[in-house]
Amino acid sequence: MPARNSSRTWKIITGILLLLAAVMAIIIIHWAVKSKTKGCFHDNNIHFMKVKAPDTRAAKLFSDLAPEEIITVKEYMFDQKELNLLPITQAAVNSNYIFLIELFNPPKEDVLYYLASNGSKPERVARVVVFQGAHKSPVVQEYLVGPLPKPFCYRKRNYSNRHYSILYSSRPNSFPEGTHLRNIISEIGDKLYHVFKESYGYWMNNCSTNCLVAVDFSPKGFKPGDRETWFMFFKIHVGFYLRVTDFEILIDHRSTNVREWRVKKLFYHGQYFDSIEQLLEGYGNGKIQKVTYSGKTNKNLIYSTFQRRGTFQANTKQRGPLEFEPDGHRFQLYGNLVQYMPWTFAFRVRSSTGLQIFDIRFNGERIAYELSFQEAIAFYGGNTPATMQNKAVDSGWLFGSSTFEMIKGVDCPKHAVFIDLHHFIDTDEVLHFPSSLCVFEHNAAIPLRRHYSGYNKKFSFHGGVENHVLVVRTIHTVHNYDYIIDVLFYQNGVIETKVSATGYLHVSGFVGEGKKYGTVVWDNVLGNVHAHLYNFKLDMDLAGAQNSFMTVSREFENISHPWSPGRWLIQPWVHRRVVNHEGEAAFRHGTTLPYLVFYNPKKENRWGHSRGYRLQLNSHTQPILPEGYGEEKGVTWNRYKVAVTKYKETETISSSMYNQNNPWDPVVYFDDFLNDNENIENKDLVAWITTGFVHVPSTEDIPATATPGNSVGFFFRPFNFFDEDPSLASPDGVVVRPDQGKTR
Repeated sequence: MPARNSSRTWKIITGILLLLAAVMAIIIIHWAVKSKTKGCFHDNNIHFMKVKAPDTRAAKLFSDLAPEEIITVKEYMFDQKELNLLPITQAAVNSNYIFLIELFNPPKEDVLYYLASNGSKPERVARVVVFQGAHKSPVVQEYLVGPLPKPFCYRKRNYSNRHYSILYSSRPNSFPEGTHLRNIISEIGDKLYHVFKESYGYWMNNCSTNCLVAVDFSPKGFKPGDRETWFMFFKIHVGFYLRVTDFEILIDHRSTNVREWRVKKLFYHGQYFDSIEQLLEGYGNGKIQKVTYSGKTNKNLIYSTFQRRGTFQANTKQRGPLEFEPDGHRFQLYGNLVQYMPWTFAFRVRSSTGLQIFDIRFNGERIAYELSFQEAIAFYGGNTPATMQNKAVDSGWLFGSSTFEMIKGVDCPKHAVFIDLHHFIDTDEVLHFPSSLCVFEHNAAIPLRRHYSGYNKKFSFHGGVENHVLVVRTIHTVHNYDYIIDVLFYQNGVIETKVSATGYLHVSGFVGEGKKYGTVVWDNVLGNVHAHLYNFKLDMDLAGAQNSFMTVSREFENISHPWSPGRWLIQPWVHRRVVNHEGEAAFRHGTTLPYLVFYNPKKENRWGHSRGYRLQLNSHTQPILPEGYGEEKGVTWNRYKVAVTKYKETETISSSMYNQNNPWDPVVYFDDFLNDNENIENKDLVAWITTGFVHVPSTEDIPATATPGNSVGFFFRPFNFFDEDPSLASPDGVVVRPDQGKTR
């Protein structure tokens, strides 16, 4: 019986195996036939490698401080009794308090050694900015605190070669100072109650719905040590930045003793006054030109809002198209590390300056060590004192931490991954900003490349690649303006960086010859002319950290025809010039840029060309001020479309949040990077890139400036780095032949 049962069992198993083999054979034949009839394209030269989890070591080094790390650093600093720190909400201007805590990037040399040889891991260290108003000679002092997660030491940080200490007057605005200034302005509001009410129909204090708010501008004076601020007064409604009055006031608040603060000057309807009493006297006796409030501006309060209005001919109520991912995300996030197709990189958002991308690799090979936003400025012109003075250096206005929650489907596509950020700046508690960075893949709706081929009027083939790009986006709202910062990664090895400006205009009251300085955009509202400029850092590592720089330009030659003596030919030729020193690699405005090529002189592609990348700008920059004049000294990076320098740990950032209120003797003076004129052949190179545009406002900027036409940036694109277009291996490639369908 056991033998017979065993035989029967084996027959059943054999039958099942034969049946499975037949089914598999049918499936294989079916797919073979299906592939043949559909023309599926199989190329043995294409290998889709199984993607393994990337090395996250670099990303962890650059990840922003976690809330618990920030709290630990704060508590450690308060334990250092010699610092005499107070919580910022309890501090006065003459107190010591922490203004900023953020990650301090580790030295590049240490990072590369750690990644290349599994050397010792660089320590995580925090940068702590302390306003030391309680000192006999008040200063701003920076400290490096670490190692994290359990710090046990701190030391002073010398911020630059130019300044051992940072002037207290050059500090950014902070909570204690703002509190005292609001008290002074409130007192002014009481004294000028009837002037405000009769002139504008709005006033301060007990104002219910018709309230005024004071907004300050910088720089604060004319020389180092000054701290006097012009305030403009606006009517509080939605979009109050457009509801300006023609009243401005100057307050001198340089002293750490707030009892010494005073009103220094007033501006009312195009007229200057030395004191509140002088204005009240002239207003009372009718000897000055008054503003007469008619209520007209109250009749149309909608103009500064985004409320739908006007005529827009549309014959549909259908919604617009949406983008979706049929198979889910094609990118992966490992903390702050992104893996997308052949790309990997790490990101952070520095509270002081904004987005930074690190260790950018394509197919595992590093392209750049750092790509980061450095600074944004907006310099204005006008005929009221605040607009004459307004020269905004946005790191001084907490640019990096001005990252607020994004709207899904508007600020970023609905399918994007949204990431929370945390900042500790001008606060006692860690600030949580939900959904304030997004990562998404996007179809650019234009082929990455394509060609339709025909021969003898017959179709030969059509080839192309769908242009999917990965986008990392932050949006920074610095008071009235919004800056959308994008870094895009293309499948052919191209990196694009751009800034798109939107948000509210900075306006002034329309007085006198105001049209000379801008455009009247509403009743008694002038949109002031200004220039936006943005600075980026690109620390490239192309086939290694030792790179060189050359310009490639098209020149013309006049030669005799080799086959027709007596005839002459003018034709282009390629002129390659290796640039030896930093001074030759700084390209000022007005220069027509050649190809700017960075390359590794010791590494060649298959065809004998040095492997490199080209920097290509999309910008409309112009000089903001004559070189060396006044506040221009604080932003000397703006002099150059591109400047190339040798990497130094003492030259890691082109600007400083202290430059806003001391541009005349700045903490960071960018021209110092160039003045030593170092050799840049076969060195670790950094490109400092300036993009921007001039904005003459128009009435279409109401209620807010639109992004089309206001986007500038640059491309970093392969230039003989690969043997051919690397996107040939992309699964998004398409080939169509006459007897076949769509093939990939």
